[in-house]
Amino acid sequence: MTYWTRPRLSSQDMLGQEHKQTFPNILKKGYLEIRKNHDSYWQSCYAELSPYNLNFYSLDSSGNQNLYATYQLSHFQSISVLGNLEARMVDTVLYDNSQLQLKAESPWEALDWGQKLWEVVHAAVPNYMARQEEKANSPGLGHHVDCAQNHCLQKKSSGLLASPVLDSPKQYQNILKSGTLYRLTVQNNWKAFTFVLSKAYLMAFHPGKLDEDPLLSYNVDVCLAVQTDNLDGCDSCFQVIFPQDVLRLRAETRQRAQEWMEALKTAANAARSSEQNLQVTLRNKPKDQLGGHELRKNKRQSVTTSFLSILTTLSLERGLTAQSFKCAGCQRPIGLSNGKAKVCNYSGWYYCSSCHVDDSFLIPARIVHNWDTSKYKVSKQAKEFLEYVYEEPLIDIQQENPMLYLHAEPLATVARLRQRLKSLRAYLFSCRAAVAEDLRRRIFPREYLLQQIHLYSLADLQQVIEGKLAPFLGKVIKFATAHVYSCSLCSQKGFICEICNNGEILYPFEDISTSRCESCGSVFHSECKEKSVPCPRCVRRELQKKQKSFWRQLNVDESLEEACTMFELSYQNT
Repeated sequence: MTYWTRPRLSSQDMLGQEHKQTFPNILKKGYLEIRKNHDSYWQSCYAELSPYNLNFYSLDSSGNQNLYATYQLSHFQSISVLGNLEARMVDTVLYDNSQLQLKAESPWEALDWGQKLWEVVHAAVPNYMARQEEKANSPGLGHHVDCAQNHCLQKKSSGLLASPVLDSPKQYQNILKSGTLYRLTVQNNWKAFTFVLSKAYLMAFHPGKLDEDPLLSYNVDVCLAVQTDNLDGCDSCFQVIFPQDVLRLRAETRQRAQEWMEALKTAANAARSSEQNLQVTLRNKPKDQLGGHELRKNKRQSVTTSFLSILTTLSLERGLTAQSFKCAGCQRPIGLSNGKAKVCNYSGWYYCSSCHVDDSFLIPARIVHNWDTSKYKVSKQAKEFLEYVYEEPLIDIQQENPMLYLHAEPLATVARLRQRLKSLRAYLFSCRAAVAEDLRRRIFPREYLLQQIHLYSLADLQQVIEGKLAPFLGKVIKFATAHVYSCSLCSQKGFICEICNNGEILYPFEDISTSRCESCGSVFHSECKEKSVPCPRCVRRELQKKQKSFWRQLNVDESLEEACTMFELSYQNT
């Protein structure tokens, strides 16, 4: 027996043209999968929730929507959200004890559908709560005993949000809104993400992968503005502006975009109010108490997260309009008659005179892209962040701007020294343990100078500019070179130039007089390698890869000398 009802799909006017029935005041809509019980199959459809009905539309091969079924909200007896964090669905029971199960594209979307459905049913049926309490207190209804376990919506809508996420990470609690939004990528393409808005964070996940770590995460309390974005005349686009990024998002409909904008503004205002109240409360506490320590720790983590993503990105001034004429630090009004706005040369954002006191600092992006070694004025937050990461090796010159070595001679000199040191490291680390420990002690705590020759910290770049890093590396190289020449083990690990074969022992760290093959690592005299002849070792390797049939064609057994002369290199007599 089925409970589906099939109302008339469309009406016709005098010309015989069909008109789809419209449902005003749509509270929520989207694509769902539905089934009537555990034994039936899931069916994809398009759903619309109005104040009095829940309507489902079937999709034909052309993507057209035809009204499939309508459920009156007054017929719903119970609404439950079943499952765990990874798989969740909405289970409902109708007046005739039949079931209707809904499954959304994500657990958060299913949770949102359950909450919305419960709120609308509660508003449409005044005695809904009384009926649910009566059923819950009735001893004869055994199937309601585990109502709390299945998160039945019998208390209030906030209970739906609290109970299902007890087993979830802390940042996933207090979910305010979730759903699919499209983000404009740097390739100027719209890409779908599942966004989850909580009281503290705005997170973006791959669709259907909420069990993984979020791809994007933003602190709601530092949100600067939420505004419409009239991109290409689209009325469902909006911007969410943070100090470190500007999210350009698009919803399915204009109403959906407005819902997200209102939710984001409400969450940001609530988070800022809560933070201000917390700071006022903690102001009278002793500084050595745990609360003040945690507050300072959280503040530093927030600043680090905000500025790390733009470490090697040249700042771009967006104007006070993008910040709604508010300070990026304390949110006070700035500009025009509200006080002078000072720009931070690290982030490009504007600050008030209290949050920007004209501190000067090196800008990593200007060094990497322009070899600009001047100091520029930055905000207090930027200065704190740059001091925090000052000695962290976060800048890869080869990845960010490999052409910089051609234009910055001091940096190219340091790169050559680090290459020599990397070659020496292979010798000393294969020698006695005491020797390797001595090398580590001389370079500590910057062992990355030995391994990743293109990785720099801001402190390293400042030493390059001041001419201090090259002499430091030179001293370490002098120690390591002296050991290799004098050690009975390391000195035996040299190379013979296979081009001239003069018997001289060569070492790869002698970069002035030697040259190394990038493929096999063989070492030659620089003069011999400049003749542009192929590497003998690489040639031998290629010949060894030939199949036996290749050698049979040459009749190697009958004429060995003739076969060998076919591969004789042109530099044998040099």
